[in-house]
Amino acid sequence: MMKNIFLVLILVLVFAALAADAQVLNIERERIKTDTVGWSGTGKLSLNLVSNTKQFTEAGFGLHVQYKTLRSLYLALSDYELIKSNEDDFSNKGMQHLRYNYKLTRSITLEAFAQAQFNKVLGLDFRGLAGTGPRVKIIGADRVRIYAATAYMYEYEEPAGNFETERNHRLSSYLSLTLRLNDNLTLINTSYYQPRIDDLRDYRLSHNLDLLFKISKNLSYSLALEHLTDNRPVTGMPRKVYSIKNRIVFDFGK
Repeated sequence: MMKNIFLVLILVLVFAALAADAQVLNIERERIKTDTVGWSGTGKLSLNLVSNTKQFTEAGFGLHVQYKTLRSLYLALSDYELIKSNEDDFSNKGMQHLRYNYKLTRSITLEAFAQAQFNKVLGLDFRGLAGTGPRVKIIGADRVRIYAATAYMYEYEEPAGNFETERNHRLSSYLSLTLRLNDNLTLINTSYYQPRIDDLRDYRLSHNLDLLFKISKNLSYSLALEHLTDNRPVTGMPRKVYSIKNRIVFDFGK
């Protein structure tokens, strides 16, 4: 039964239309759950050439590396995507994220992070941000994990076109649920709220739902549904964006 559902999902999603990327990083999706110290990571690579009335090139690259000690976690993420025709780039975006976690107690962890990104679809030439704050473990069982976090975040943004550079101070809070349905299927749901500290009407609200199907020890299939509301987007950009993504993920960890 599960195999049949899995095959149907793949067939449907192969033909699903991909909307603009939300570009609010779902860090819970990227964490590698491991109880051992040392290095681990995942990688993904895609390259497609489509030729009909026009010729399209689709390329994607993602790399996640983390190093864990008894109390610290060092995490680095890189992601790039290009969808290009002979005349134009339909999607051209990239992101680099660095994060450090230090476990203060069994339930409280201090996080610090920095990120740089660009996204043509969302009208961003560059966005840089950095922040820090506590992360609280509400439930940490093997089958169910619930975490909540809030952080101060400084944001520097250069919109595409002749728009003014923005420098904002925001809160970045999230609530995350990870549900391990069985040994081969995991659900991750994360909601983010990022308001400006001096103007709460300027906020971003995102929801990320991920289903992770384990194919083998080192290979998984990921289905991600994402929604972002940016109450004050870059001029000319949509207030709400959605995306459906499917990926094959290779785990080169322990």
